[in-house]
Amino acid sequence: MSDGFESTFAPLRGQQPPAPFAFPEAVRRRGRQRSQRQAVVAGLAVVAVAVAGTGVGWAANLGPGDGSPTPGASRTTVAPSGTGSPSVAPSPTTPAASAPSSPNGSGRPDPGAADLSTLMLRPADLGPGAWRKQLPSEPFSGDTWRWADLCAAYRSSDYPSLRRQADLDFTGYATGSAGYVYEHLHRYAGGWGPRALDDVRHVLATCAGTGTPSTAPGSPAPRRFTVVGTGFAGDEALLVREEQWNYEGGTLAADPIVTLVAVVRVGDLVGTVMFSPDRDEPYARMVATAAAGRLAAR
Repeated sequence: MSDGFESTFAPLRGQQPPAPFAFPEAVRRRGRQRSQRQAVVAGLAVVAVAVAGTGVGWAANLGPGDGSPTPGASRTTVAPSGTGSPSVAPSPTTPAASAPSSPNGSGRPDPGAADLSTLMLRPADLGPGAWRKQLPSEPFSGDTWRWADLCAAYRSSDYPSLRRQADLDFTGYATGSAGYVYEHLHRYAGGWGPRALDDVRHVLATCAGTGTPSTAPGSPAPRRFTVVGTGFAGDEALLVREEQWNYEGGTLAADPIVTLVAVVRVGDLVGTVMFSPDRDEPYARMVATAAAGRLAAR
């Protein structure tokens, strides 16, 4: 790690969250409670439970990475839209009307379904390194998925699979001073897994970001999302490159912080795997493939 890179991110490592983080089990419990509330018959008033915490806890774990794409890798850029609507319309996959909302018809996972914690990544899947357990800071603020409130155009109602989440869990591992891999795992009601991937494509199209970041004083630090790979694991897979610009004093940095996110689906299970900036595309594909293998063994 160069001295320049170290000094750039030193302030981020000391950044404190705006509110205390909940324990992981509390987050899981709120996710299950949310799914149960959504199964109540229409017409009943439902009180939303606000999830404490922040979606920016990843900033405290930033590490080195050149962020350069792998030569020859497939690369599909999701074009931005100035109206807030996706410029590339998704192809929604909605289960047939006759399909039950969940395997047992209750809106909750089938009691016989595998415990999600047994289907998640383990240190042996992560390659070389002294991997140690390190759960992510409470991963959800609002909607319980990685993409909540991704941009100003984000609207929960645009993503119907959110209301069909049946269960969730998460885990994470760290190595060295800044390397990490985090995983969120969702189980969706019967038949809703494909639509969940469509909703990921939709939110990425909606919040793709600007092609040329603004350098005007006072402009928000921009982000850009690019799909750089598909179909490499499980039933469906996406590899997303996120570029996050930051300000150095009052000047927008010339180069963004680059991180990768892999999304893999097997049936109605969807795993979202997030990587520290020092992890490249071949590594992300390797770990995502291992994650899909764990889901397939359910």
